[in-house]
Amino acid sequence: MIAVAFSRVAGRLLVADPGLVRLHTALRVTLACLLSGIASVAWTAGHHLPITLAALGVLFSMIAPLFVRDARRTAWFVTLFYLYLCACANFAVAAMLSRYPLAGDAGFLLVMFIGMLCQACGPRALGCAMIGVVTFYLGLYLHPTAVEAAQAIALSMLGPVAIALVGRVLVPVRAARTLRLAVHTVTLRAERVLAATRQARTHDVATAARVSELNEAALALEEQLALLNSPDTAALRECLVELEVAAGQLTFGSASVEVTGTEALRRAIERLKQAAKPQSASPTLPAAHITKSAAAWLADIRTRLAWLPAARATTAALLAMVIGHSLSPERWFWAVITTYVVFLGTRSRADTVYRGAQRLAGTLAGALASMVLATTLHDAPLLMIAAMLVCVFGWAYYILNAYAPGVFFITVLVGLVYGQLGFAMGPLVQLRIEEVLVGCVVSFAVAILMMPLAATRHVEARIAAVLAALRQVVRLTTETDARHPSGAAAGTSMRALDRSWHDLRIALRPLQTQRVFVWNPGVELATGSLLSCLHWARVLSRQNGGDTAVTPADGHAALPDTASAHAASILARLDTMIARYDEAAASSMTRQLPTSAADTSKVTASYRRDQAQTLAQLDGAVAQLAERLAHPNASMQKRLNWALRTRSA
Repeated sequence: MIAVAFSRVAGRLLVADPGLVRLHTALRVTLACLLSGIASVAWTAGHHLPITLAALGVLFSMIAPLFVRDARRTAWFVTLFYLYLCACANFAVAAMLSRYPLAGDAGFLLVMFIGMLCQACGPRALGCAMIGVVTFYLGLYLHPTAVEAAQAIALSMLGPVAIALVGRVLVPVRAARTLRLAVHTVTLRAERVLAATRQARTHDVATAARVSELNEAALALEEQLALLNSPDTAALRECLVELEVAAGQLTFGSASVEVTGTEALRRAIERLKQAAKPQSASPTLPAAHITKSAAAWLADIRTRLAWLPAARATTAALLAMVIGHSLSPERWFWAVITTYVVFLGTRSRADTVYRGAQRLAGTLAGALASMVLATTLHDAPLLMIAAMLVCVFGWAYYILNAYAPGVFFITVLVGLVYGQLGFAMGPLVQLRIEEVLVGCVVSFAVAILMMPLAATRHVEARIAAVLAALRQVVRLTTETDARHPSGAAAGTSMRALDRSWHDLRIALRPLQTQRVFVWNPGVELATGSLLSCLHWARVLSRQNGGDTAVTPADGHAALPDTASAHAASILARLDTMIARYDEAAASSMTRQLPTSAADTSKVTASYRRDQAQTLAQLDGAVAQLAERLAHPNASMQKRLNWALRTRSA
């Protein structure tokens, strides 16, 4: 019984955290904080110095491991060095400006603006931004003397030492093994779908539940690929989509395709396993290529700078700072940091409201819990330390994936620290709630006034990007110009389609969570058709790798009429759907390729039989997608029935 219960818990943990990436990261954060905290607090106590000198090192140990994700040892230490340099520089500058309140506030807004500006430049830049904002405020809040600032910076060197000890020795990064474990979680769910389908003659609720578990595990793995920092991310995402489509077709398809569906799912499982295997090391690049790559990297960084989000977040921070100062001259940071995290990574008003609601809910629950724990454990220092470590672990485990629980744990941790330092918990909890509420309200107001992209428009823009990328794939895979082979270009466009699909899933997340927001249900219904289109486009892209034209030696009859008609029909429907969401993009795309059935001179004149069949399947999927997007209100009755069932339950 115990073994069965443990197996179920382990299975659920692997589904929620493929490869145990979050678990390992939380362990590193907790151990690094524990080691640096013990060493720095012991040193300050032994030398009769203020315990606050240990804050910089402990705070660095708490944040930096979240962003040190590099698999190579050299890159790992380089990232750690950049993070530590950013922390020390911001703390030192803030310590100097703390004697001049206006200059300190202006400096903090500048640091926050730069952090928001570089939020999309990768984990290293995002880590520097987060650490810079927090350590800058720490310097303003502590307002140390020059000697105390120097002592704090010198003592903070224990932080990177503890992180290196934990991250390279105690809990080392093993990216290949972690990736294999994460993929094993998904393939295990897929194999259970196969077993359930063989056992059940009819597709019952249990079989559908297996597919739901598979989709949940696949989506969790897709979210964790950024944390794994794998170079094969694009290939893995392709295999994941293929696996989900194969499982859905096997479970919900007709009985006549059950044998082929079973074989397709098995092939998808094997492809995913092969994609997770370590690849051979790439040869050393010549110096000229390295220089070109560096220039391309700089150009890419410039395109990622988020000027408008930075302006919005800084405006909200300024307003929150003014109101927060009126509430508390020392803890206004809680209001300002709320605006920072609410706008970080958000793309629409719904994203902002969703993040703000999470922040507020986590703060309210954490404030109450911290008051209870601080009062209960006040005379038990060992239990208090254990509770702090649990909070650090919970914060590190949830903060990058589930924001509300992460806020809950960090709020409890802040309350326990202040309670241990002797602050009155009642006024402190009240002030924290007020400051966070101010930050949320200001963020909502700025989002409404300065963020013109509404939630539905943002989703529609993502849908338009997916449709445009899908059209590009179809166009490139149906070209016949032998002087310009389209295999490589089709592969590149397929990767662009995968990225667009991933962005759409992220855009849908705030609207799908717990069905909080009332929005276009037809879009949600259309995501299944989009996934099917993605699958058949990938099949067509792979088939385009060889010669497209049919010769008698191929053993297949040419199908110029039906295949060309399917290709033209696909492009015409895609142009119509794109025009509904983005007329400018549609007009430019329409000029690239004629889409009427009467004019298909640039569409492939002959196909292999497998390509013709794939085009027919894709045409059907696109037709279904067009129907669902053209009639968004068709599923309103389903949504009403769902609401009634929920109430009756």
